[in-house]
Amino acid sequence: MSARSDQLAILQYLHRRLASGDTRYCTIPTIRKNTGLEKPNQYMLALTDDLESAGLVITRQAYQISGGRLFQITAAGFDAVQKGDIPVRVDSAAWTGRFNLSEHQKSEIRRILREMRVVIESAKLSNARTANAMALIESAEKLIETPDPLWPEIMRLLRSPTLAGVTGIAGLLMAIVQIVMAAASS
Repeated sequence: MSARSDQLAILQYLHRRLASGDTRYCTIPTIRKNTGLEKPNQYMLALTDDLESAGLVITRQAYQISGGRLFQITAAGFDAVQKGDIPVRVDSAAWTGRFNLSEHQKSEIRRILREMRVVIESAKLSNARTANAMALIESAEKLIETPDPLWPEIMRLLRSPTLAGVTGIAGLLMAIVQIVMAAASS
């Protein structure tokens, strides 16, 4: 089976769930069990990252599962399955996490991360939560400075539940996503 057919199997399963009235998010083990895709987690995450980038699936962090994510089909994904027109392309960059960002794009991401620091510092968080949030931002900053930044890992850090609940972070995170997606499509 190809990655594209695996993505179709995931989308069709999420479509069936929602069409039958199940509005809950599901896990990778649930997707595996119901699609028969016995693939490694990294492969499944790469597939769902592509689906999320295409706007067909939405994810959120799973608080009860360490490092896990929960998945659900979006309205666009639901419509795409019903029409039989699923606009997903598998990008090899998603497997390697390597995108060619210009120095300007990297400096823009650094600026956004500095804004995130300011938001965190001004938020009314506990000392522990502030320290954890700052550590995530610092880790992302260090990874961006590597010769070949692994963007999926950077994005996983920035999607952490520790940051997700901080008012003002989501919009800044979307700005980073847009920069990385622009680099991926160029």
